[in-house]
Amino acid sequence: MKRMKRDIGNVLKDAIASGQTPCAAVMLWREGEEALFKMNGYADIERNLPVARESIYRLYSLSKPMTAVAAMTLIERGMLDIVAPVSDFLEGFKNQQVAVGETDLEPVKRPVQVRDLFTMTSGLPYPGANTPAERAMDSLYRQMKSEILDNSPLSTIAAANRIGQSPLAHHPGERFLYGTSADVLGAVIEVVSGKPLNEYMTEVLFGPLQMKDTDFYVPEDKRSRLVTLYERKDGALAKHPDSEALHGVFSLPSLLEGGAGIFSTIDDVMSFGRMLLDGGKLNKERILSPNAVGWLSENHLTERQQGYLDWDSLLGYGYGGLMRVLLSPGKSCSLGVKGEFGWDGWTGTYMSVSPETGTVLVVMQQLAGAGTNAMIRNIRNVVYANI
Repeated sequence: MKRMKRDIGNVLKDAIASGQTPCAAVMLWREGEEALFKMNGYADIERNLPVARESIYRLYSLSKPMTAVAAMTLIERGMLDIVAPVSDFLEGFKNQQVAVGETDLEPVKRPVQVRDLFTMTSGLPYPGANTPAERAMDSLYRQMKSEILDNSPLSTIAAANRIGQSPLAHHPGERFLYGTSADVLGAVIEVVSGKPLNEYMTEVLFGPLQMKDTDFYVPEDKRSRLVTLYERKDGALAKHPDSEALHGVFSLPSLLEGGAGIFSTIDDVMSFGRMLLDGGKLNKERILSPNAVGWLSENHLTERQQGYLDWDSLLGYGYGGLMRVLLSPGKSCSLGVKGEFGWDGWTGTYMSVSPETGTVLVVMQQLAGAGTNAMIRNIRNVVYANI
């Protein structure tokens, strides 16, 4: 354990000294106790403000597993059918079409189902420039962003309906495609629960797990704890321009993004991970049944669908309930254990849950475009070499 702590400390020290990231915090839970906590770097470089244990981070896509858990609570209560058409809840998903050329469209072979949102097999892309569907989604997001900046409120459900009217990149269920599925799932949660996404997630997840610093915005009295977001620019770290236009920062936005909108601390994310590790409960609070956690943390992709998991960080992995799951450790780009699952975020926030070893690893940083970067791979290598 002493060696692991020393090596993790050195990884963080080197990453900060070389300008790989502005800050990093690492927490490891192992066999029922906190086995390691290390942090280094700055919450704000210009103000010489060091990162702290209570610092608040933009989770970005690490929001997705939390949204998946919230949706699963509705499935457990018999309120949401896994294979129900999304059009049962959102009008914009009726009569959908697939982009088969620059201007050509064809009707979907079957409707997008709730399970497609969990597994990113819906055909809903993120905005981009590579395909007609990505370009259409990019145009839609630009329009929605413009409306928000013009102080025209846009609700979670209204945004999801407009996303549903944009052409799909492929027929539902045909392949894996990372995109806006989790945001749509958040809207489904609102329709089925009859409550705003933030209220429902506080009721069934944040509140019971005492995730007291987790929400879709940062309250004014916690503003000083929010870590500044940086980017690599011209070989150095620089403050990232405002990247929160769709989901606000210091006041609750009208559009609540289940795929990217949550702010949290390392302790709160660890509570979430520990709940998953313990089969759906933390201490005396049960959030999900073990069967539900098993469904979320199992690979749902067919061999063909899995062929589209072509990111380096996903080699050797399958995909389940808005989370990766390690199937072949020998094919992965870092050390790991079969069955380990979790996800990461655009800013380098990261969670790994390993039932086999009884561990949860959480890493927090605020670097635009970081994802599972080299620092996280090095941290994984140290952790999984020592357990």
